[in-house]
Amino acid sequence: MEAELASGRHSQTGFRTGPIIEAVDNQPWSGEANVHVSIANWVETQDAALLPKTRKLWFKVEPAAARKLRKRGTGPASKEYELDFRECDQINSALSDMRDVSAAAILRANQGYSYTGQYPRHEGFMLDEAEAREILRRDPKNAEVVLPFLVGSEFLTGGGPERWVIDFQTRGIFDAKNYQLPFAHLQRKTLPYITAKAENEQRKTGKYTGQDQNWLKTWWLHFRARPELIGKVSKLKRFIVCSRVTKRPVFVFVSPLIRPGDALSCFALEDDYSFGILQFSAHWLWFITKCSKFKSDFRYTPESVFDTFPWPQFEAGSSRREEAKASPATVAKTTAVATAAREVRRVRAQTLPKLKGGLRALYRTLEPPGANPLKDAHAALDAAVLAAYGFSAKKDLLAQLLELNLSVAKRLEETEPVTPPGIPAAFPNPQTLVSDDCIRPQALA
Repeated sequence: MEAELASGRHSQTGFRTGPIIEAVDNQPWSGEANVHVSIANWVETQDAALLPKTRKLWFKVEPAAARKLRKRGTGPASKEYELDFRECDQINSALSDMRDVSAAAILRANQGYSYTGQYPRHEGFMLDEAEAREILRRDPKNAEVVLPFLVGSEFLTGGGPERWVIDFQTRGIFDAKNYQLPFAHLQRKTLPYITAKAENEQRKTGKYTGQDQNWLKTWWLHFRARPELIGKVSKLKRFIVCSRVTKRPVFVFVSPLIRPGDALSCFALEDDYSFGILQFSAHWLWFITKCSKFKSDFRYTPESVFDTFPWPQFEAGSSRREEAKASPATVAKTTAVATAAREVRRVRAQTLPKLKGGLRALYRTLEPPGANPLKDAHAALDAAVLAAYGFSAKKDLLAQLLELNLSVAKRLEETEPVTPPGIPAAFPNPQTLVSDDCIRPQALA
């Protein structure tokens, strides 16, 4: 189906397929709507003699500074762009010249680790520092439901939460009312909004079973409280997050005392080895190839990215630690990844106080050439993870990951053991791979 998805694939003679010979992967729509579009030019012939030797893949670039200044005031900045192209051997149905990994299977062994953060949906759930301080001062018990709230821009630029959130999780109304001040705050700030939404939905649909009317039944709870996520990370020492819409891969550990917003992708994993696998450059390649896009930015989606990403497979391959002991090679490879992952975070922590702009600014320093300790730390991490996978750096990494994905999927189908995400089951003393650095709540002033 090389061109089926991108071309619309319908003609007078039925459904057709054929190679894409030229495409624009993503560009802003020229009209008023704030959307992005992709364009594909394809042909039905498979005759190599009639096809161009190379294909053209166009992509959006920022206009040169001088031209951008001349254009200022003529329209939205988002509409000001230029296209450049590169020649490539093939363009796949995702309008990319990278390896087509659309055949990757969802691996059930991966499910239950990756989640999107919480979605309160209304600002009434949010508290500033003064409000949170007063609610906690008047009754310290409220700390059970008033917690710091983190979003992507905060951990990338500021380093920590800047707001608090009222989160009753799955508590019923009687339990929630035991926290008098937070409950009264929501009754005053949020209930009128939800009531209006529910009534408006009923007027439009004539029904009483819409999502807003269902929300009204539990108005003191977040629209999406993510109890499955919170239940898992609350049992961990820390968990991993990344910004859900991002231009570069930056993963961090967060304390379970912090609630993650829906701008974050969250991973119920607390160990340095798992951090290293997620921060591995080939995981980023898999991410940008498999993910959905928000305008021209990449969006991390658990189903398409994490649930299809194969983890290194070790010979024990059992989910029960008592069934097998890890080989010396497995222990050495796992430990090497964890050690390299800790070094990446050590370099970050050492550098951030000297650099304005937080992690976002720090990772921009990887773009130009030149000596860079963080670049060296990432290179060492990549080497350790490649060794854990048994991959060759000289071969196409996406092709190797796809082959492993299909192999793991087959083994799962045949009920053979596989190595799921996290520390390999047979690894001795797994707590030695759980260090303690993470983003922590700041004490209220």
